Amino acid sequence: MRDQANTLLFDLTDFLPFQMSVIAGRAFQQIMEVAGMQVPEWRIMMALPAHQPCSSQDLCVLTAMDAARVSRAQRRLEDLDMISVVRDTADRRRLVVRLSDKGTEEVTRLKFLAREIESTILEELGPEDRACLKTTIGGLYERL
Repeated sequence: MRDQANTLLFDLTDFLPFQMSVIAGRAFQQIMEVAGMQVPEWRIMMALPAHQPCSSQDLCVLTAMDAARVSRAQRRLEDLDMISVVRDTADRRRLVVRLSDKGTEEVTRLKFLAREIESTILEELGPEDRACLKTTIGGLYERL
């Protein structure tokens, strides 16, 4: 019985995906507390500047979220006057999303906040280690 228990042991804290998830979760928690929004809204806000106008379907791809989550986040952002969502005149099934003036101002604040928190997380690393970490994680992200 003891041998079976030993074969089932798994140190979660030594599992890289778990470590990455915890680090990301803590970073997002800090951002969300200051930003006053949830991760789905933040992802949309940060994706839009480089890709607007875009469709809701595009946002699903850009933010790695399903359509239901994007739709809920869009509604919340629209209620906050951060974005505008209008029907495409050429394709009535398509919703076109853009940042509002208020949303554009908020993105400026959110970008600064995100970089500040990222710097705090990475401050223990030297410049070479930071570059190596970013390259390695970027490569993993591209492959997945």
